[in-house]
Amino acid sequence: MSADRSPVRIAAAAYPLDPLADWDAYAAKLSDWVARGAATGADLLVFPEYGAMELAHLDGPEAAADLTRALAAVDRHIPAADALHADLAARHGVHVLAASAPVRADGKWVNRARLFAPGGLLGAQDKQVMTRFEREHWDVSPGGPLTLFDTALGRLGVLLCY
Repeated sequence: MSADRSPVRIAAAAYPLDPLADWDAYAAKLSDWVARGAATGADLLVFPEYGAMELAHLDGPEAAADLTRALAAVDRHIPAADALHADLAARHGVHVLAASAPVRADGKWVNRARLFAPGGLLGAQDKQVMTRFEREHWDVSPGGPLTLFDTALGRLGVLLCY
């Protein structure tokens, strides 16, 4: 850190996955978490790996309980979730590393986290090293290359899990 830069305050969430009834419940929950994180004075809010899996509940408990349907449901809801994250980052003037989610990319499943600044989406980082469970049961593959994000907080890199 350079001498002219203030320390960066990070809030990391022990975010519970809840069986959400509908989109409004998800939006209210995420809005509350971001507001509370921003209220601490944090500059960067970090949500956990696979925290977006709760989006599968928006397609019902049967979808959430079925791996294939759950992956597809989460992937389908990510664009709306990204719009919400972008709005919350702008509204609260914080950077948000959204909970990672399984998404389809180039015909395969990857575990992707997205980074939002107050000005919008900065980019995404895919997990590089998969666990045995991800490889053997979820068919999740390593994604794109590691990326450094230039932010008002400084250069940030994101590593998921390993």
